[in-house]
Amino acid sequence: MAPLIRFVEDNAPRLEVFTHQRSEQAITPRLFGKFTEHLGRNVYHGIWAQVLVNPGFEPAQAFLYGGRPPSETLPHHQAWWGVPDAVTRPLLRRLEESLREGVAYAWLRFGEGEARYTLDGDRVNSETSQCIEVRSLGTREVGIAQPIFLPLHRQKRFVLTVWAKGSAGNLLASIRSADERRVLAEGRAGRLTDRWRKYTLRLSVDASGMERGELLLFTLGVDAPGTVWLDQCFLFPADHLKGFDPDAVKACKQAKLPILRFPGGNFVSGYHWEDGVGPIDERPLRPNPAWHDVVEYNHVGTDEYMALCRAIGCEPLICVNAGNGTPEEAARWVEYCNGSPNTQQGRRRAENGHPEPYNVRYWEIGNELWGDWQIGHCTREEYAERYRRFVQAMKAVDPTIEVIACGQDARWNEPLIERCADILRSLSIHTLIAHSVPPNAPVEKVYRSIAAFPVWYEEHLAELGRQMARRVKPPRIAITELQIMTPNPVNNQTIAEAIYLSGVVNTSIRLGDLLELITHSALMNHGGGLRKHREFVWKNPVQLAHELLVNLAGHVPVGLAVASPVFSVPALHDLPAVQKAPYLDAVAAVNPNGTALSLVVTNRHPDSPLTAEVVLHDFTPRPAVATSTLAGNSPTAHNSFEQPEAVRTVKGDARAGKNGLRYTFPPLSLTLLTFRLSR
Repeated sequence: MAPLIRFVEDNAPRLEVFTHQRSEQAITPRLFGKFTEHLGRNVYHGIWAQVLVNPGFEPAQAFLYGGRPPSETLPHHQAWWGVPDAVTRPLLRRLEESLREGVAYAWLRFGEGEARYTLDGDRVNSETSQCIEVRSLGTREVGIAQPIFLPLHRQKRFVLTVWAKGSAGNLLASIRSADERRVLAEGRAGRLTDRWRKYTLRLSVDASGMERGELLLFTLGVDAPGTVWLDQCFLFPADHLKGFDPDAVKACKQAKLPILRFPGGNFVSGYHWEDGVGPIDERPLRPNPAWHDVVEYNHVGTDEYMALCRAIGCEPLICVNAGNGTPEEAARWVEYCNGSPNTQQGRRRAENGHPEPYNVRYWEIGNELWGDWQIGHCTREEYAERYRRFVQAMKAVDPTIEVIACGQDARWNEPLIERCADILRSLSIHTLIAHSVPPNAPVEKVYRSIAAFPVWYEEHLAELGRQMARRVKPPRIAITELQIMTPNPVNNQTIAEAIYLSGVVNTSIRLGDLLELITHSALMNHGGGLRKHREFVWKNPVQLAHELLVNLAGHVPVGLAVASPVFSVPALHDLPAVQKAPYLDAVAAVNPNGTALSLVVTNRHPDSPLTAEVVLHDFTPRPAVATSTLAGNSPTAHNSFEQPEAVRTVKGDARAGKNGLRYTFPPLSLTLLTFRLSR
């Protein structure tokens, strides 16, 4: 496909489209995928809608990694940034005091009566439950509480489920203002008995006069002296979609997300999938094997992930644990997902409420095993042997699955290609750039190096393809992680990530069927994509870029000649030197019946608009041209809780003549021009 698109250096920008020159392949939708991982607030307090921290009342040791005090970890887990210190400081003091008095991590004492708090081994799940011996009551119930945020911008009704037993009267719950002066919702879940029982209560919140993202207090207590045990306490908004945040699902559907990689990432190299199936109340809490600032509740496992994919309408891609996992474990996972109910694991899936096979097509064997930070890190030769064992075990269960090997650079890939050519169909690579760029590096210098990177990357990918093609035909590459990783202000939450993604997507289209898929990092709160803070979801610029670029899916690339001014950058830390990168990058494609032409143009220039002649050959357009433009006012332009639409897509129209139009592309922008064939 490379000859279809040509670039020349010219200070007079010009885009010539030749619609009679067509690629043999349409643009695969899988170039517009995403990746999610159990990391930070990506899954829990991200795409997962349950709002409570430590719902299983586990000991603080599970959460206080590295000996860090609660004053450092609680604001992270509970997302208090941006909340005034006057509100959070007294709550943090109460939480630390409560922890010393026997209350579970992230919870605090509630009520004025006399009570003794302990973590007890008599529990429903994992290690402990919260035991409260109530000796006397004050003017209200006695129990526990937790500071929370609720998505009251869209939902006022919430569903509480909690396991409890005891002799302390009735189980009561409420939602209050953080200062406890207002009761916004309250209810009675039921009378306690001497056996563990699951209670359900619906709460309707009076949100009048509240600020967006206001900190609230959830309480759970009893109304009589006695003892109560509490475990597995969940609070979901009533509009959750199979447990997931409907705002996140809606955003993914708006981006027409085609494929979602799960569950990692570094996380998968220590993840054992069988911990995450079966009734949620029976799943064990585990330390997160890769990311020590979070724990793994195992509330989001295989069945939940499949429900998320179905809610979005996307295809799953599962990465298996080839770190400390085994081929047999991976084979059981394939059978759980794809086996009939007559197989052992298929029967297990059916017993868990899912009789029909999921028919997961794409499976990736291991994550970054070339890196010494990875659980199960190995040599390149060891991985080639490991890959063969995994493929044999997994394909013995389902020979129809499409397997992706853990690749990276030419040196790592070499023994894999030489020894496993007979079973090798695709190599993954991770392109996480600018790791070593420091926070204080000059903004424009960093931005230019990032914007130029896809120009270097195109030849890098082509060379990996040529290496693979010597033994494997056709060669395929899957970019299963992709993002800017610098702590610099030019980061993955800015317009720079959108410019970077567009360059990589355009490069992938130019390379034809060499690139089989891209799963950009990440879905929420880790890298690009979506952000969620105080239960409010917004889109980073790169998510808006996905919405724009996905319009190319299923269209057929056509000939394009781009004349553009160029720029060069020296090597910058881990970013390569690039000579003569064009400021204008573009792809043109027609729909299958040739009646619509999409031209996506990226202006990489940090501060100058570029006006170009757009000339159409063999395509006479209607006068009305639809336009969609995503642009930033600086390389650090981004959206935030305070300004969720500071960077947004602007739709408009332009007028075309018989052969095209003259159009000005703003700096730091992606623009989609849609031409319709004149009848």
